[in-house]
Amino acid sequence: MRQVMAGALAGIIFAFSSVAVAAPVEVTGSLSSKYEAINAPGLPLESSLMTTLTLRAEKKIAPGLSLYTRFAAQYVTQPLLGAPDYNMDVYGPDTKTVVALDQYGLIYQKNNWTYKLGRQDYGIGVTTLLYNRADTNIGKDALVEGLSFNGAIGSVELSGVLAQENSLWTTNNQLYALRVGCNLSKNVNVGATWAQYHYNNADTTNHWDIDSTLKFGKGSLTAEYAQSDRSAENTAYAVTAKYDFTDKTAFYITNFRVEANGDMGGQSEFNNNNRGFHYGLTHSFSDSLSLEVVYKDQYSLLDNSKNTKFETTLKYTF
Repeated sequence: MRQVMAGALAGIIFAFSSVAVAAPVEVTGSLSSKYEAINAPGLPLESSLMTTLTLRAEKKIAPGLSLYTRFAAQYVTQPLLGAPDYNMDVYGPDTKTVVALDQYGLIYQKNNWTYKLGRQDYGIGVTTLLYNRADTNIGKDALVEGLSFNGAIGSVELSGVLAQENSLWTTNNQLYALRVGCNLSKNVNVGATWAQYHYNNADTTNHWDIDSTLKFGKGSLTAEYAQSDRSAENTAYAVTAKYDFTDKTAFYITNFRVEANGDMGGQSEFNNNNRGFHYGLTHSFSDSLSLEVVYKDQYSLLDNSKNTKFETTLKYTF
């Protein structure tokens, strides 16, 4: 895997430098500002402000085949609050600013199938209950490197990943997943996922996951349940109800529980060893400007202590 990825990186750098002269590169991006306030046991209410810039370049080099890369930068006023989307084990606990060229690779699209080879974000589970290295992650050791795909054959959906975490040049945790979904009707989708997580080639956990989404009028309900092959504390679930008030404004509630061994490497979208509710409101001021407000009301599964988080994100895309 490392040799393939290293070769792909070298080819991408060469190809971008060669084709950029012949034709322009398509550039998209976003600028966001996020306020976060955290209240945990034994600690005073703390807050932080995070500013993030991303620039993504993509260039078609053949029919259906494109090169991509991403530049990302983030500044955080209080990094120790856990607000940063970068890995503090790499950059240090006092680091407030990170700048990196952190995604790159190849995208191939044909008919209704998409394949991506390179450094990328990826989530497993329809609610990313099992695993999530989101596109909001920044810099080194925060994404995955490998091959992902998604597509459909009639009413059957297929998606999966074969990847490793962290740097190209070291031995890393590896992950594999395959989801098979089916549209039973226009408003009902069900799916099942198998996944495997290797801890530095020394230990392995197997995971299975089932999900279902029901749409009705302006609302939807998504439920997901996962379990690993560990002997204890091996389950997780998330249930999300969403209602679209208008085309621009929506409200959602998620109830979740993730046990210690219920997700993959403690990297669920929902905090490992926690249970609780997330309440969210989203609003689009325009096609480019959006706002999301989230309140997270959670309890530790270790001692039942309460921890809360309030997030407000204003995002401009271009």
